[in-house]
Amino acid sequence: MKAADVEDHYSLAWNLEHLLLEAERYQEALELLDQLVELYPDNVRPLISKATLYLYSLDDADEALRCIDRALERAYRTGFFRRESLGVKARILLQLGRAEQLTQVLDDIMSLQMKKGVPDVGRERDFVDRAPPGFIQQDVLHRYNQFRPKRAGDTDSDEPPEYEPPEWE
Repeated sequence: MKAADVEDHYSLAWNLEHLLLEAERYQEALELLDQLVELYPDNVRPLISKATLYLYSLDDADEALRCIDRALERAYRTGFFRRESLGVKARILLQLGRAEQLTQVLDDIMSLQMKKGVPDVGRERDFVDRAPPGFIQQDVLHRYNQFRPKRAGDTDSDEPPEYEPPEWE
């Protein structure tokens, strides 16, 4: 991996990260992600992965929130993976019980303008479906239900949904 060119290095690093997670070698995965954060300052994905690792594997939602806020800085600067970053933030805020902040993130998700050719994910709603009744302001919940209606196959799992491409403007 160290001898590879930039493109191969990036690909090999992601393969290694996946293997480290499968082996539950979380500290090594974090170290690798930290290297990727430094090596690729415009790339949002390492910080999204780091936040997800803290949230689901290390049960540290506060650290996950710090990581996803850094990811969002990059996402808004580059335009890449804004919706995905906001979706991860919504999952973290739900875990932390921060209803008011989650409501703001839902508004942010609905206001994004997607652009053709800019990588991101489709509309997600697992975090809305898992929120307890009354957790999300009723008017925002109603608008989100119009923005991304519940479909057959949607689950209430706390894992992110399968990748769906974004709709283009």
